[in-house]
This record gives sequence, structure tokens and C-alpha cells, in this order.
Amino acid sequence: MKKTFLTMAILLMSTVTALAQQGEEGTFTLQPKVGMNISSLSDADKSIVDWAFGVEGEYMLTDNFSMAAAIVMSNQGAKYNETDTYVKYTADLDYVNVPIVANYYVLPGLAIKAGIQPGFKVRAKMKTDGGTIDMDAFYRQFNRLTNEDVKISKVDLAIPVGLSYEFKNFVLDARYNIGLIKIENIGDAFYNRVFQLTLGYKFNLDI
Repeated sequence: MKKTFLTMAILLMSTVTALAQQGEEGTFTLQPKVGMNISSLSDADKSIVDWAFGVEGEYMLTDNFSMAAAIVMSNQGAKYNETDTYVKYTADLDYVNVPIVANYYVLPGLAIKAGIQPGFKVRAKMKTDGGTIDMDAFYRQFNRLTNEDVKISKVDLAIPVGLSYEFKNFVLDARYNIGLIKIENIGDAFYNRVFQLTLGYKFNLDI
């Protein structure tokens, strides 16, 4: 019986390995992807769950190493509970992120990845019980400032690290984006922290 289970396990692993794939050296793929973010800010109380979608191009430099660049629309933010004032509010930020990552395939279809990700703010709002307000205006009120000194950064920079697995052209990608740029220009520093999970499909293109 043990030999039978061992044989079945070997056959199953062989089948999975055969079906798992990545491109060969010199190939280029285009991958639409969609998924979700579990995001927070480094000074926040709770994370929020939101969406992400985009398209990624990948070029195989060798059979095991590639470079990829993407354009990803990403909704991020966090929840706050101010215990002193009993105020609850949610930071709601939209970015166009441009991750540039190196992929190393340690097994057929399984890649570890790391890179750099510039991001560009599209929208920054704060949701409160009283409605939705521009985040710049919110922080001016919150910090009792009457001038225009409070600004939310228009750009972001993150370090993405993660794993992906490709199976019959479908790609499951899990990565953690570590923000490096302070979101607000006054007060304590706080940064984007985003776990992103996406599912994509690779189209092979001749170049």
C-alpha cells in the first residue's frame, strides 16, 4: 500500500511539474491580471481589503531569469480609530503603480521576485461618519492648521517582494509592497504597506 501511495505521489508531482511552465530564453509574454489588496499604513489601526488590476510584460533573459514591468491600478489605504475622540475614519488612496521586478524561477513555473515600484497618486480621500473629504483638507483640520502646508505626496516608491506560480499560462502572484516614501509631509512618518494577490493569464507574443 505504501508503495502504491508513493508511486501515485511521484506520478502526481511529475504531472504538476510537466504542466507548470515558464517561457524559454528570448520569449515575451503579456499578462492581464486582476486581484485584491490587503493594505495598511504604518501608523494605522486596521487594514482594508480592496482591488487591483493591470497588465504586465515579461521578457525571459534566460530559461530561469526574467525581467517584468507592469502598470497596475491599485486601491490602498487603512482604517483608524482615534480612542481619545472616538472618531473612526478610513484613508482611501488610488495609485497607478509601475512595478519593475526581476524573477528567478527556482522550479518550473515557481518564481521568486523582487524589484522596485514607483507609484503615482490618482486620488486621496478620507471617509468619515460625516462623509468623504479630500485627505489634504482632512489633515489640515485634524492638525488644526489653516494654511496650505499639509500635502499628501503625489508619488510613492515601494519595494515589492514575493512569489508567483504559473500553471497552463495562469499565474498566481503574491507579493508584499514595502513603501519607502512618507505619505504626509508633516507629523509622524507613515508609509504604504500592501499585500497584493493577483491572478493573471499569459499571452505569448512573438518579438
